[in-house]
Amino acid sequence: MIEKVSFNNAFIKYLCTFIWFDQGRLTDLITRYFIGATENGEPIFWHIDADHKITNGLVITMSGDTGEVYGRCWYHQDNRKTCLFGEHLLKDFPTQTVALVREEITAAVMSCFPTPYVWLATGKNELTSTDLEPLKGRKIVVFPDKGEYRWWQDNMWKMSHLNYHISDVMEKMQCNDNSIDQVMLSKQTSRPTEEEAALIRLTGAIPHISLLVEKLGLEVVSVTKSESPKSKTRTTVEETKQEASTKAKAGKAVESFKKEQVRWHGMNPECYQCDLSHEGINGTFCDRLRRYVEYRKGDCCVDIKTNGSEN
Repeated sequence: MIEKVSFNNAFIKYLCTFIWFDQGRLTDLITRYFIGATENGEPIFWHIDADHKITNGLVITMSGDTGEVYGRCWYHQDNRKTCLFGEHLLKDFPTQTVALVREEITAAVMSCFPTPYVWLATGKNELTSTDLEPLKGRKIVVFPDKGEYRWWQDNMWKMSHLNYHISDVMEKMQCNDNSIDQVMLSKQTSRPTEEEAALIRLTGAIPHISLLVEKLGLEVVSVTKSESPKSKTRTTVEETKQEASTKAKAGKAVESFKKEQVRWHGMNPECYQCDLSHEGINGTFCDRLRRYVEYRKGDCCVDIKTNGSEN
C-alpha cells in the first residue's frame, strides 16, 4: 500500500530527532513536496511536474534513527517523462532563485531553513538539456555534493541558455559531510530522549544530582509513565513552580536557538547585528542592497547601528 502524503516514514522520523524540526516545519515540508510512504515506512519523494501530475517517485530505504541511507528504487516510473523534484513549486515562486542539487533529501531538508531559494533536485546521475528546460529564464545556484563540482561543470557548460552559478561551498568545507544538508543537520541540537529529558528534570529539581550522576557513572535506564489521577492531585505548589520555571528556561533556549539558526554562520559581524540582512547558503544577503555581500566584510553603503536601523 502506498500513501501519497504521510508523516509515518523514516525520513520524518529522522528529522524529529532534531529540535529545529517542530510540528509546523514538518507539516510545511510534507505539504510542500507531498512526501509519501510505503507500508513499510519508507519515504517516497514524488516528482511532480508543473501541471501537478506525478511522473514518478523515489523510494528510499533509510534509518529513522541515524538518517543513514541503505538503498533507492523508483516507483511509478513507466513511460512518463520524468521531471525535477520540486518542479511543481516553480509556478508558486515565479521570481525566486532556484537552488539545484542532485538528491531529493538534500532539497527537502534545505527547504526547511531560511534561505532565499526554492530548492529543487535532479534525482539523476546524468543530465540533458531538456531536464533543466523548466528552469529557463530563472536564476540558478547549483550546490554540488563534495567531489561533484567538476561533474556539474562538465554538464552545465553545455546549457548556455541557462543563467546559473555553481557554488564551491562543499569543496571548501573542512568536514566529513558530503552534502549541504548534512552540514546543516550536523549543526542542529538533538531532541533529548525520554531518559535524557527525565535526567534534565531531575537535575532541575535537585541541582547537585548531575555531579552525583557523573561521579558514580549512573544513567537513566527507564522512565515511568504518567501516574494515576489521584497521585497527580498530590503535586505540590513548589513542584508546579519548578516545572513552570524549567519550561520557561527551555522556551528561552529554543527561541535563542531559532534566532541563531537564521544567521547560521555569522561570517559578517556587522551584518550579523543588522535587521536588514540574513545569512543564506551563499553568504550574507543584504535586504537593502538586494544582493550578497562579501564574507568577513560589511561592505554595505550605509552605516548600521547595532539595532539594525540606519543613521
